[in-house]
Amino acid sequence: MKIIHTADWHIGKIVNEHPLIEDQAAILEDWLNQTIALAPDLVIMAGDLYDRTLPSRDAVQLANQLLTRMTRELNCPICIISGNHDAGERVAYANDILANQGLYMIGLPTQEIAKVSTEEADIYLLPFSDHLTLKRIYPDETIHSIEDATRVQVKAIKEQWDQSRLNIVLYHGYVTASSMANPGEDLEKSKSERPLSIGTSEYVPTNVFEGFDYVALGHLHGSQKVGSERIRYSGSPLKFSKSEVNHHKGFLEIDLDKANDSIEVTKHELVPKIDMRVIRGEFEDLLAGSSDDYIFFELTDEFTQHEAMNRLKQRYPNAMSLEYTALKNEQSINHTAERKVFQEKPVWDQFGDFYEANTAKELSEYQTTIVQDVFKEILKED
Repeated sequence: MKIIHTADWHIGKIVNEHPLIEDQAAILEDWLNQTIALAPDLVIMAGDLYDRTLPSRDAVQLANQLLTRMTRELNCPICIISGNHDAGERVAYANDILANQGLYMIGLPTQEIAKVSTEEADIYLLPFSDHLTLKRIYPDETIHSIEDATRVQVKAIKEQWDQSRLNIVLYHGYVTASSMANPGEDLEKSKSERPLSIGTSEYVPTNVFEGFDYVALGHLHGSQKVGSERIRYSGSPLKFSKSEVNHHKGFLEIDLDKANDSIEVTKHELVPKIDMRVIRGEFEDLLAGSSDDYIFFELTDEFTQHEAMNRLKQRYPNAMSLEYTALKNEQSINHTAERKVFQEKPVWDQFGDFYEANTAKELSEYQTTIVQDVFKEILKED
């Protein structure tokens, strides 16, 4: 059985005020063309179809175009679950109608686990949900964490599954092969992934999914396996943050053979027209170059440059951000002591320092009186 595994499309994503909708349209068209050519038996999209719970009009339009073409040109079931960025209700909209077209969009958890069956396999779909929601769905179970909730869902699956068939599960969240004393140490993460909960309660150990022929994961944007060839994150199709600039984006082709108990994994690359990169160097040297890529600048100058970002944008129209790496370490050393001194000042004096730092002027006596009166009134109300 040939499976195409993708995830974390984040349609409608905006990075540093740069909308990526055109980049997403191009890369997902490439993905779909490659997928159609591979003629899979199943296509999996493991969550975060959209970047926001209330997607923009352009995001919905792009998703609609993609899903329509997928149902017309892919001769196989297409399984999609909601992720932590999605609104489950929107992903699940019209699911019963779409299922007649071979498109299964599961956005909300139910006590009876959603299942799609093919000639060879049973595919179980676990949309993202917090453990409190699942606790209400399973009131007779003891659920205190996402791990507890996922164990309950998997137990419900195993009470009905046929182990002579291929059993595949879709899941969106953190799955770790490391000890639960230090969960997630084995995972490659990026800064564009939104935390699921506070502390370590968001992690699920790999042993929860023991026995499945394949576990298709979403949430982490870097392609990686988790303790087993059969438990994998496909990664996102595009780079979404500075922490992802070294990622090689793509999607996974999974070939499963139940009779031989074998799995073969092939990664297919997706190359964007506009890349996302980090450029490091001195300001004048960088100003001599140019690029249309999305650039995060790291300046090694020992002093700030006048209107550096505005000047660089004339050469790099898609510049994302700028930081002075030489000054960063010095600022870090002094930051704690400076903050302590700063916080010991009355709040109106802190405001005065802020005003002077940004305008190069001191507050007048009259302005100082107004500021003090405003802050004292607010503090009194609190």
